[in-house]
Amino acid sequence: MSEPEGRFDRWRRAAESAGASAGEARTRLIKELAVGLAALVGRAKLPLLAVGVAPLPFALVLVLEGLALGGTAGQVVVVLGLIGAVPGLWVLWRRRRLVGAVQPVEELAAELAQAYDIAGAWAKAGDALQRVRTAGPGLRGAGRAARGIWAGVRLTRELFDRFSDLPRVAPFVPVRLQFTGYLCVASLASVIILAALCVVGVLALAADAVI
Repeated sequence: MSEPEGRFDRWRRAAESAGASAGEARTRLIKELAVGLAALVGRAKLPLLAVGVAPLPFALVLVLEGLALGGTAGQVVVVLGLIGAVPGLWVLWRRRRLVGAVQPVEELAAELAQAYDIAGAWAKAGDALQRVRTAGPGLRGAGRAARGIWAGVRLTRELFDRFSDLPRVAPFVPVRLQFTGYLCVASLASVIILAALCVVGVLALAADAVI
């Protein structure tokens, strides 16, 4: 016949049960957060691709025009074409990192859990999930959702350095997301600048042909 369970044993079992339930709730919450973030990145893939590729044809045309012009002027045109391609190529590289960060989702969820442990941010995880779900489509929605992950978290320099060691979390740190946004603006601006330079290059080539 087994001995009656003591009060301490009942408390211990209750605490273990509560801890297990809390752990399961956290696992489920962080998995939903990772899935929502992956879906938003999936919707942002095409816009990011378009923004990244947009200046490249103009940059290529400008480089070809520079090679055709020759001399010092042609070298300057080639350099301008190469510089103009940089923002678009950088956007494509950032896109590759974002897409890679959410595949597979299980690994993203594991790193998000580590980040939340480091930051002590579990109390705000529900708010973060709500922000991800209501962020909206497109680049702006993806950026808003990614920033929402850190709702209520004060990202100190120490936290930034520690998050940078998590390859799937690092692309979603607010500073890096903001920089990606600036790159998108620069890439679109380079389209206008490169297109104008291409027109100037065509006119210069036409003038050389006439002379």
